[in-house]
Amino acid sequence: MNDDQQLQLSKQPIGLADMRGIIDVDEAAELTTKLVGIRSYPGEEAAVQAFVADWFEQHGIAVERQPTRDGRSNIIARIERGPGATMLFNGHVDTVLAAAGWEHDPWRVRRDGELLYGLGVADMKSGVAAMLLATRALAHARHDWRGTVIATSVVDEEAFSVGARALVDAGIHADYCIVTEPSWHHPCLGGVGKVLVVGDVVGKAAHGSLPEEGINAAVAAAQFIVALDALPLAGHPQLRATQSLLSLHSGSPQYVITVPEQARFVINRHTVPGESGAAVLAQLQSLAGGLGSPARFALEIQPPYYPAWETPPSHPFVAAFGAAYQRETGRDAAYGYLRGVADANYFSADCGIPTIVFGPDGGKFHQAGEWVALPTIAGCARVLVDLTATLLAGR
Repeated sequence: MNDDQQLQLSKQPIGLADMRGIIDVDEAAELTTKLVGIRSYPGEEAAVQAFVADWFEQHGIAVERQPTRDGRSNIIARIERGPGATMLFNGHVDTVLAAAGWEHDPWRVRRDGELLYGLGVADMKSGVAAMLLATRALAHARHDWRGTVIATSVVDEEAFSVGARALVDAGIHADYCIVTEPSWHHPCLGGVGKVLVVGDVVGKAAHGSLPEEGINAAVAAAQFIVALDALPLAGHPQLRATQSLLSLHSGSPQYVITVPEQARFVINRHTVPGESGAAVLAQLQSLAGGLGSPARFALEIQPPYYPAWETPPSHPFVAAFGAAYQRETGRDAAYGYLRGVADANYFSADCGIPTIVFGPDGGKFHQAGEWVALPTIAGCARVLVDLTATLLAGR
């Protein structure tokens, strides 16, 4: 099917039952290949966002270009079919930097049977492609559903989630949300949060031969770090809270015989649902205060901050998703939970939107040889359409 035929077909009203003829593997491969071919490191997403906006507009779907900080923009497509519930699809277009070890140009997709290889092909340009195809199918379907569908292509997820934060700060609202990160075999109902705590320790300088006249900030920081291991971490049936020291610096980069008067450490805490950043900070401040150190500790949370999130398995959204997933795959959904953070944290925890992470099957994220299973791109799009038609039917 050539581009003209695809465009003509996409403009014809269709029934949702006909979507397998509209969302096909070859078009999913072509769209994913085009997205991967546009380099889009965090801060460099303008070209790929222009492609996304143009794709929507070519298929008769108007878009809003929502400015974010740093002069970038999200692309928001909105389809309104009268009163009813709202479904939000979300995907990010930025990728991590290309790792060493690629055997081919990472921006030129290589196909091997049913697998596609390329930078960001799984995380998550195939998920963006599925979102685009599903949105188009819903836009041009006959009046089988009522309500609103919003598709958001955002920037910067791999760094500070600037795009998702812009949506949240602008008051994005929906009744349901699907984030199309790769999770075909284990759609996710929750995930850890992230609290980044920076600690500054202030001591007193002294000559290195007279350490008793100073307060060694490096030693005080080390005492704090050693004491971290005794801290109790919150529990959760499906998720594990973790804590790790990311960096510790003290003293002068130049050789001097001086007791270091300053030190800085950075701690990463992955939290579980029910645990707040404020609680983590208070726990660490209490630890510092209990050391009896003559040094002064100043601790604060710095970005990026992600609250932990969870959609209850008993929620009707989960039941509807499970039915759509079963119709597409022939098996029951085996739900999982994210061990890392994503934009889903904000939509669920900050906006209160019931959220599921579900996207194509892929692997080797952030590594050379990243891959996605081609049939699952179109399959993901079909699940999104089926789910939306079910939840927004007859409203």
